[in-house]
Amino acid sequence: MICWCQQWLCFSKKKKKVDCSIIDLDEKEDHIPPLSEDLLVVVTGSMTFGTHFDKYEQWIRLLKKVMDQKRDETREYPFRRLSVQKYRKRSIKLNPLNSLQTLHGNLIRTRTNTIFYATQMPMENVDTLVDTRIDFLALIMKDEIEIVVMLGPTRPFDGKQYVALNGMYFCEATGGIVSIGSYIVETVKEEPFLINGVHFKDISMRTLKITDKKKQSRTIRQYQYTTWNEKENPPPNGYETVYELMKRVKMSQKPIMVHCTYGIGRTMLFIGLEYITSHLEIHDDWTFKDAFEKLIEKRYCSFLNAGQIGWLEVGVVYFMVRKYELEWVMFEEFNRKYLEMCQGSWGPGGYGAK
Repeated sequence: MICWCQQWLCFSKKKKKVDCSIIDLDEKEDHIPPLSEDLLVVVTGSMTFGTHFDKYEQWIRLLKKVMDQKRDETREYPFRRLSVQKYRKRSIKLNPLNSLQTLHGNLIRTRTNTIFYATQMPMENVDTLVDTRIDFLALIMKDEIEIVVMLGPTRPFDGKQYVALNGMYFCEATGGIVSIGSYIVETVKEEPFLINGVHFKDISMRTLKITDKKKQSRTIRQYQYTTWNEKENPPPNGYETVYELMKRVKMSQKPIMVHCTYGIGRTMLFIGLEYITSHLEIHDDWTFKDAFEKLIEKRYCSFLNAGQIGWLEVGVVYFMVRKYELEWVMFEEFNRKYLEMCQGSWGPGGYGAK
């Protein structure tokens, strides 16, 4: 009895996991107005300068920065690392400072305060992996998420056949219902993605209703870019599609969940277009390289090849031209240069696709 009262015995209740605060890795700069039109032209135009070889070397150097990045996963107590069983690919490390902690994902805030959750696709119990679909849905409910962006098809081609993705958390067809743990996800409807009467056929737009065991429900909008394959860039007219999709999802005041299979590559391209543009529009002393280096701090292994980095820089020029109604010739000439490089054996199409 004395031992019990003095708590000398080693029996104790299991401590509940406490999530640490997510650290915002950028300074607040939303109060700074955009540059004048003259300076916006200078910043945008400077990205287009250089020969084919100059640009290719630049993208290779930036890719090397991604590959050589120190990928530290440690953080002081009481932070607890995500179980490795929740990693789709264990070589893709997780920055602990802005980690979502319950999922393999990171918070990325743009200068204008749009918050993105860059995450991998949820998983089911297969081999050494554990089911993370419940964690995925729980985060949507907890953070009152309104928008989910899925980049890629539900049945990607693996080189031999089309294979259903592991970790599907919704039914594609209207009226479909899937039960995941204590959650029920119903596909209420699927409709075309229309902007001013123009149908963007690469985007499927769904309304999903998530209901938990307490009968609390949340209705979200999911946008799926069905033709954006892994390790590839969007098909022709992809910049306009991404630009219009970005405008639509930014209307939400809640965090925007963005995922592809591994939460890198496509996910970071989509987020990167908005992130880099939002910084370059106020910093006349920054280059694409400066903003790119800040972006890759947020999520390790962000990009897979030089072709993706080239597509991103051309896309930032597109966003700047489109947003501020600058001269189209800047984008057109830069995009032409990039496409010529992709068709050659020495440019991003040759290196980046390998």
